[in-house]
Amino acid sequence: MSSKKSKISLPDPFPVNYLRALNFGSADGHRDNVALEAFIVTSSVRQFFLNQHSIVVGAIGTGKSTLFRLLKSHSQDIEAYKEDLIVSLEEALSFNELNSFVKEYYQGKEEKTLYQLLWKFNALSKIAISISQMDGFPANDYEKDINKFLTDSNSADSYTDIITKVKALVSNATIKLEANIADNPISFEAGLGDKNNAEQKKINLEEVQRAISKAIKERGFRKVTVIIDKIDKFVAGVEYRTQREFISALLDVDDDLASDEHINLKVFLRADLFERLDFSSLGYDKVTDNVVFLKWSKDETLRFLATRILTALKNSKIAHPEQLLQATDLTEFDLSKREKLLLNPKVPKFVKAWFSKKEKVERNTSLYEKCDKAIITKLFPRDSLHYCVEKQDHIEISTFDFLSGHFLDGNNVCTPRYMLIFLKEVVNKVASYYEENPDQVSELVLVNKDWEWDLFKKNCVYEAYVSAKNTYVKNVGTLESKWTKNFEVFLAKKGNKTKFDYKWLRGNIPDISEKDAVDFISFLQVIGFLKISEAHPDVKKRGYELPILYKVSPMPNKAIKNGQLTVG
Repeated sequence: MSSKKSKISLPDPFPVNYLRALNFGSADGHRDNVALEAFIVTSSVRQFFLNQHSIVVGAIGTGKSTLFRLLKSHSQDIEAYKEDLIVSLEEALSFNELNSFVKEYYQGKEEKTLYQLLWKFNALSKIAISISQMDGFPANDYEKDINKFLTDSNSADSYTDIITKVKALVSNATIKLEANIADNPISFEAGLGDKNNAEQKKINLEEVQRAISKAIKERGFRKVTVIIDKIDKFVAGVEYRTQREFISALLDVDDDLASDEHINLKVFLRADLFERLDFSSLGYDKVTDNVVFLKWSKDETLRFLATRILTALKNSKIAHPEQLLQATDLTEFDLSKREKLLLNPKVPKFVKAWFSKKEKVERNTSLYEKCDKAIITKLFPRDSLHYCVEKQDHIEISTFDFLSGHFLDGNNVCTPRYMLIFLKEVVNKVASYYEENPDQVSELVLVNKDWEWDLFKKNCVYEAYVSAKNTYVKNVGTLESKWTKNFEVFLAKKGNKTKFDYKWLRGNIPDISEKDAVDFISFLQVIGFLKISEAHPDVKKRGYELPILYKVSPMPNKAIKNGQLTVG
């Protein structure tokens, strides 16, 4: 060992018998301590943490549900939310049932106004139920008014969906609901046919809102935030039209409540659905100013991977962050001892406060980017295999180009969950390699002034990618039970084909109807399994293709030497 290498405190060789014990956690931060410890605060998540937007939009897999559950269970740990009362509203509503309700009780009127009324009623009901479960309720006149609202509306049951609740209400009494949305009066009246003998109830939602707002203030909360999820499930046809109108009405209610400093909504929506909503009443610019768009940049995806590796190495006591930093060449950043002290997590904050920051020249590569890449290449090789379609052969490309480009779905999204599945597959393949080759060791080697283990072999990385793809495809087949059978047939018939259209579906999936073929191919596009290659307003005339994530990656003709792949 060279004298310079002797100063590096990383274990040499790497303890390969610990590989299977490495814990990279789950993709969802709420599930385990590792995931919580390694939670990545992306630029969009930082926006979310400011609590200045009421709409959260993202493609499938970008973390909407994770943030929803984070607010639901850990709001006290987020500075901007810790003084709020968080009330969750999760209703996987049947839009066919909602459409039938409109036809039965609101015939001849503008549907959107009923949807607005239902949303306001539902949100206020959920808040009222939450307040009623607090100690000392009802504690004042405001809460007595809330209690009367719960009694009159039969809303004490928090598990009943809004349509069932209103139907039950009008079946037992004559009910009149009143509200003002954007200064437009709305009323809904329905109930028993014999109004002379029926119990009559009148509920003014504006009065209920005022009582709730004052009760929230009296209880010492900054405001109540109703978090709304599970309203953007994929539907098609008539259900899709109803869904769009229902969600557009929710945005109107959100805008109306914006003037109340003690009541706030936070709506979680799928990106493709958001883009198809009706913004005519509010204006697209006004709505998007109130939106956090969840996205993962390439750098943030690499940071996710690096953080999971770093956390796993630290928790397994193989290496600590300071050791990995010591083994990384940071001379281009001109870090003084003072700055290294500031970067050391073990140094107390009050000590760091004694040191002032000095002026720095602008950098082409950020310090985080350098550290993230250095952590990844402590385990991964610098280059990885890629199948080049033009050459019909495998070539080597930068591992960072591989990671940035090979995990994009049809929505051009790389989800942390898929990256984590791949990482675990790599570790399993590498662990098997060393178990089957006990004479092999992983030593520290010097690569461009960085000390790295030659741990993850190129063929193992590629085989893990192919294996992970199979898992990704199986996951698609479980997203919606309605389409499972059709998806299985699709996989069986597609072979190595990468481009598809409506005609191909009708010709290759037996007994699929015209409507179902349109809905199925639209579903595959929404979830990112397909992407549009030839745009057209008519779904039947569009062209689709598989994104790289779901294309077949052929295994190369190979020869193995010291665990590395020689392409033949």
